[in-house]
Amino acid sequence: MKFKKLWTLLLAGLMCTSIVGCGNDSGGSNESGGISGDGELKGEITFSTWGSLDEKKVNEEVIKAFEEKDPGTKVNLEFIPEKYREKIDTMFLGGNAPDVIYGHPHYFAAWAEQGLIMDLSERFEEESDFYMADKFATNMYDSFKYDGKNIATINGHDTFLLYYNKDLFDKAGVEYPTDEWTWDDWLAAAQKLTTTAADGSTQYATVFSADNPAAWFPFIYSFGGNIFDDMDAPTKVVFNSPETVEALRFIQDAVHKYGVAPDYQDSDLTGGAFDTGRVAMDIEGSWAPAGRKNITEFKWDMANIPLKEGKERRTSAFYAGYAINAKTENPDLSYAFAKFFQEDDGQQILSQLGLITVINKEIASSDENLKGEGMPEHHALRVSSIDYATNGYAMLTNWEEMMTKVMKPAFDELLTAKVTPEECAEKVHKGLEEMLAQA
Repeated sequence: MKFKKLWTLLLAGLMCTSIVGCGNDSGGSNESGGISGDGELKGEITFSTWGSLDEKKVNEEVIKAFEEKDPGTKVNLEFIPEKYREKIDTMFLGGNAPDVIYGHPHYFAAWAEQGLIMDLSERFEEESDFYMADKFATNMYDSFKYDGKNIATINGHDTFLLYYNKDLFDKAGVEYPTDEWTWDDWLAAAQKLTTTAADGSTQYATVFSADNPAAWFPFIYSFGGNIFDDMDAPTKVVFNSPETVEALRFIQDAVHKYGVAPDYQDSDLTGGAFDTGRVAMDIEGSWAPAGRKNITEFKWDMANIPLKEGKERRTSAFYAGYAINAKTENPDLSYAFAKFFQEDDGQQILSQLGLITVINKEIASSDENLKGEGMPEHHALRVSSIDYATNGYAMLTNWEEMMTKVMKPAFDELLTAKVTPEECAEKVHKGLEEMLAQA
């Protein structure tokens, strides 16, 4: 595997005394910075992140606020908008990886396995405020542990929710989704919302795509299925279950039996069609309102993922946070900066963009963040939905390969009706088992 190769090369590199960034373990109290004699932080570190230019600006605001709070410090931003994971891997190989690294939990798992990032357990456990369940979404913490160790501070989450075009619902005489909505209700509404105009053009209820397999997890979770026995500490594949097969059949039937979604080969309708007003419903992450607040052509809102009768409410979520290079020359400053993103001031700045629901529930639930111009009536669901969300990332070093090499091809075949739901589930299950053994 590439991570074993990464470790082999890194070991060879660490034997060379000329490697950049290979500091000592003195706790940061050295010439490059650390804690000064008067107990104040000092020194200079690097911080890497990806994202849009707007995200870059928000991170620059966080840096500015941190430097103003601790005047003797300097944080240099390394903005990597493309091929982020690959470039960070390369930087680790070269011995010049950033001090503080933004990423998803499964990124951190790969780096933690190789000993490339710090174990933050002792430091994190001293943050008693972070364990206040009424203030923080503490149910996320296990997703940031590897081998029982805390390996990052936490930014926040993005859950998957149901978005709907209120104008199209009104036109079809369909009532808006409620918290009691089931998948049967969804399908009944979808059939009424799928119409063909005189010119032959079709308005569909929704669109499915296999480009991002993780976008299917809200269906699987909602129907009672799972990918592994535990996404935070996977030991066994449980994909091929009756519940997962039923979820896959529901998706395939929506396209080929009921015709409420276009054939997968219809290139005229792809991702983003909801924003054009051409489809009535969309299951998307809670980052969507940040862009959809600018829609003026139609009215829209959001709702919980529909329920499967007899099953508890579930959805999927993506998480992100901040790890620290194990070879940072300034661990105290690096930790202080990584922690700042989870503290009130940092969380307040992060929440302004609206792309991520910050882990601080008080800040995430504020009127300033939920009731801004263009935001939907039920915007608060982006906060409450974390209470019944399951991690959409498995804490495995080869998780991305699992999605691209196993799930995506199988989901492609399901959408084009080349395989049955049972065959799709079996293919995915066997493929995941093989790759789990490799992990």
